[in-house]
Amino acid sequence: MFLNECIENSIDIDYPAFEDDALAVEVLSLMQEGHLESLPVLHEGKITAIVTLQDLLSAKEERSIETLPLVEMRLAKADSIGLHEHLFDAFSRIRTFPGSVVPVSEKDGSYLGCIRKMIFYEKTAEVFHLGEEGMTLELDIPSAGLKLSEIISILEKNDATVLSFGTYHAPGMVVTFRVQTHDFYRLVNNLEKYGYSIRYSSKFIQEKDEDLREKALEFIRLMDM
Repeated sequence: MFLNECIENSIDIDYPAFEDDALAVEVLSLMQEGHLESLPVLHEGKITAIVTLQDLLSAKEERSIETLPLVEMRLAKADSIGLHEHLFDAFSRIRTFPGSVVPVSEKDGSYLGCIRKMIFYEKTAEVFHLGEEGMTLELDIPSAGLKLSEIISILEKNDATVLSFGTYHAPGMVVTFRVQTHDFYRLVNNLEKYGYSIRYSSKFIQEKDEDLREKALEFIRLMDM
């Protein structure tokens, strides 16, 4: 998913930004009035740094900032996220930007505006189907014997649709699936029969319906005999 496909409509083109010759005292005033954590600093229309409220307050404690331009504040160099980038490639860099927004640019580096970090998290959750439409299934898999195609085949044979999956080490190989199925209990039960170690699975039925759950499980066990 390219960023221009998922966040373009969420870019705040009116979010304040300053050229690096702007006076620090003016930027500080605007940030305090607008309750802003950070602002992009531009040089000829392209991102060169990000100034934070703390940067300005610290500078004010050390010297007069009445005539101090941003370019003389020794701000850490900063980049931007390009609309041409893929969501996953950009994701790891989001946390490097101070504050709650990320500057966005065209492919040539021209500044476009800012976007809230939360938008990136929401879009990533959407791609991996982390909403209510899916259920979570996590398996312990021997690293040497990991064959995702076999596991996915078993899931599909049990009328489950694989929405997304991921792997991590803890300490062996763990694979986590988001799935859709009309019979989650039967899916989990069959995987256990195939010898897979279920590390975690979403609840089948809410605890308040425990009696109904037990009756349903007993019926399924009888059907499997």
